[in-house]
Amino acid sequence: MNEMSAIDRLNDNEPAAPLQATPRLQRLLAKVNPKSYPICIEKARLVIESYRAHAGLPQITRKALAIAHFLDNRTIFIEDDELIVGNIASKPCGLEVGPHGPTWPEEDFTSLLQSGYEISSEDEAELRALDSYWLGKGRTFYERMGRVYDDERIWPFIQSGIMLPPWAKKDEGRGHGITDFGWGLTLGYSLIVVDFEKVLRHGTKAIIAAAEEELRNLRFLQPGGLEKAEFLQAVIIAHQALIRIANRFAKLALDMAGREQDPARRAELEEIATICAHVPEHPARTFREALQSFWFTWLMIASGTAAGGRFDQFMYPYYKADLEAGRINPAQAAELLAMLRLKVMHSNGVAGGKTQRDKWSGMAKWHNWIIGGVTRDGKDATNDLSYLILDAAKLCPTPHHTITLRVHDGTPQDLMIKALEVVKLGIGLPAFVNDQSYIDYFTGEGASVEDARDYAIGGCLDGQLPGKSRTNAMGMFVVPLVFLMTMNNGFDSRTQKQLGPKTGAFEDFATFEDFFAAFKTQLRHFMELAAEEHNILLQAQADFFADPIHSSLMEGAIEVGRDALARAMPFENGAILNPVGMINVADSMAAVKKLVFEEKKVSKSALRQALAANWGGFEDMQKLFYDAPKYGNGDAFVDGIANTLYTFWSDTARTFTSIYGGAMKVAGISITSYGPAGSLTGATPDGRFAGENLADGSMSAEQGRDLKGPTALIRSAMTIDQRGFQATLFNMKFHPTAMTSKDDLGKVAALIRTYFRHGGKHVQFNVVNRDMLLDAQKNPERHRNLIVRVAGYSAYFVQLNAKIQADIIGRTEQHFAGA
Repeated sequence: MNEMSAIDRLNDNEPAAPLQATPRLQRLLAKVNPKSYPICIEKARLVIESYRAHAGLPQITRKALAIAHFLDNRTIFIEDDELIVGNIASKPCGLEVGPHGPTWPEEDFTSLLQSGYEISSEDEAELRALDSYWLGKGRTFYERMGRVYDDERIWPFIQSGIMLPPWAKKDEGRGHGITDFGWGLTLGYSLIVVDFEKVLRHGTKAIIAAAEEELRNLRFLQPGGLEKAEFLQAVIIAHQALIRIANRFAKLALDMAGREQDPARRAELEEIATICAHVPEHPARTFREALQSFWFTWLMIASGTAAGGRFDQFMYPYYKADLEAGRINPAQAAELLAMLRLKVMHSNGVAGGKTQRDKWSGMAKWHNWIIGGVTRDGKDATNDLSYLILDAAKLCPTPHHTITLRVHDGTPQDLMIKALEVVKLGIGLPAFVNDQSYIDYFTGEGASVEDARDYAIGGCLDGQLPGKSRTNAMGMFVVPLVFLMTMNNGFDSRTQKQLGPKTGAFEDFATFEDFFAAFKTQLRHFMELAAEEHNILLQAQADFFADPIHSSLMEGAIEVGRDALARAMPFENGAILNPVGMINVADSMAAVKKLVFEEKKVSKSALRQALAANWGGFEDMQKLFYDAPKYGNGDAFVDGIANTLYTFWSDTARTFTSIYGGAMKVAGISITSYGPAGSLTGATPDGRFAGENLADGSMSAEQGRDLKGPTALIRSAMTIDQRGFQATLFNMKFHPTAMTSKDDLGKVAALIRTYFRHGGKHVQFNVVNRDMLLDAQKNPERHRNLIVRVAGYSAYFVQLNAKIQADIIGRTEQHFAGA
């Protein structure tokens, strides 16, 4: 390796010294957070070229040919200092415009450019010209969905904002314009963990051979034979294209080596060429080859939610073999893993429409690498790579990739402390999840215990079985909007429409139980509409976003011969119903029960008037409701209401069936949707004003309402039965002084273990000083590299919109007693 440092010369017999970033890493790190991000149009141009050339062919065939045309003709480059190669966009840190529909309308595009993105006037003009392929042709995904939205039932629901963001027009959906990730055409593949070992162990050549063999043996005597043949042909085309682009990188590296004056760098380029000529076509033989093969494969399935799977498990055999053979030492491995982090940092994208971008503020992405947990036979799975992945995050403290530590009773305390040492850096990594809760979820839904133990995380926190499951419909359902409609007899004051059933005027409810029952009726009504929306979405995705690469890396792909969006998976979780703002409803219900129905301090009509006036003129009443019992303080009264609400949500969701068969599943995450959701939501009886953010996550308290310390907060979260949820999200914020010493870290580790032993599913931490955040708002240029944990991801604080920044500042800073 070039520029060997002290960490490269570690002797395994010497005490391990703290790892330091090499000059190489420092140079690479300096490139990943530019002041502006270039918008690239090469992918859109090449894919639309292919679509036009192959109009009329089956969709899966057109997708494969488009992938091949793009990979064969796209710009490739190898940057100085790189050892793992494969550029995501045509320009460093670029965002490739997605070839999935028209680009941004003028207003949205202007907003995008003002947010730190740039494009040349020539490229912008060409981008507008490419829109002619889509506009007015009925070819887009949203148009496919919009054609089935009737004007009496589903369409008003879609416009209401209960499912974020609201649609304005049937042909525009949630907003045109999107940037893409990676080398594939993977929009529509949301939460999925592919079987990376198929490529690492056997190479893409084996996948091609299996598809060719299945095709030779295919007889057209059963339904679906033609579709199977087309799918297998597409798999062959796409994987052959992957081999060709790897060989392009091999040739480029050799050409660069021939011109390189520095002997050390020349040797590195020659080694890169050798590696790229071998993988991913053939099985990986070394740790370096495995990393490169993984990266090429990941690029093919890259999306905003593309996961890294159980990375420490499937990569460990290659590291162990190299370590034992003397080909690598731990410091060199940590540097390579840090380089992989930096490659992921080049994976940039933004969504269409400003509201959609606000829902995913801070250029959100969820590239989740899993460490720890248990093996398929229930033993502790911790290995050296579990620690080295954390070391890499310390060497390169970037927001991405995300790391999630699976915690069980046998998780080594050393690993917990190492993880918390990374947390206290302030980058929000890693998150912690409870093995037993996730395993119980999967076995409770019918998975074998062996498969359940092998779960990974897709997206923020959603449990997935690698190669055996995928989630593709998971909207953000704004529960407080339904609560307010219940108070108004099903009438939506924002759209001025009768959207829900007439369950009675608020003033006419004699008891709290009657009001609560009416809310359940309204909630079930709108959940059913959301389930229908999910099924329409799933079918439209299957029609538009077939992907031979993703599909070929799932269990049974070649034998079944169907795209993964067009078939049920071994563990079927295609559709998820996901609530936002449930804690606001719990706090509101508690206040209404206590102050209106029990103590009768406020009349029903007066409360309705105060909410309609956004508390204007009712300031004393607003304080009364603000001071009412709140979730997050270990109060059994309000915590019990929260548990009842989440249980009703979970039970109700399972009465709906997805297009793949079987009950819909549930999760509890919000990303940053609590910001735009709050903008749509009027004043609520928890003392909140109209337009203010809703509560973040699902297990978190409302901002600033948890006043009794961290143990009281987790007591509230432990009240909620989380086992039936595919994911929940629990944010905690600690002042840096609360995580200074090893004893402090031990206290946090004990807090995590206690929470998990009592049913908690997930927890993550921000360790940041409020004064620093306030200064970053005023002086963003001084704090460009300040990282915070937002929801299920970390982001640069100054890239977040103002509402989300305010939310993070407003979260309660926790301290331990006596600290």
